[in-house]
Amino acid sequence: MGGAVIVLFFLPWLDASKVKSIRYRPTWHKYVYAVFVVNFVVLGYLGVQPPSPIGERVSQAGTLFYFGFFFLMPWWSKLGTFKAVPDRVTFK
Repeated sequence: MGGAVIVLFFLPWLDASKVKSIRYRPTWHKYVYAVFVVNFVVLGYLGVQPPSPIGERVSQAGTLFYFGFFFLMPWWSKLGTFKAVPDRVTFK
């Protein structure tokens, strides 16, 4: 349980993309985030249900995806063609 919270602390260092805004990332990144949110909700729901063999397997697969999302983020966050960031955002 603690690992699920501690991994959030390292999130700024795990995201290796050139841009931080979802607006300028490739479209498929939005689908990755959507699957993550659905997985998060399913894990939360299964966490309050009584144990069952099917729920146990779904929870194990969901946990692998949860941690895989974060540990593979340095790799997948650099992939794809990013949209150009406007000058008004990068102007200093």
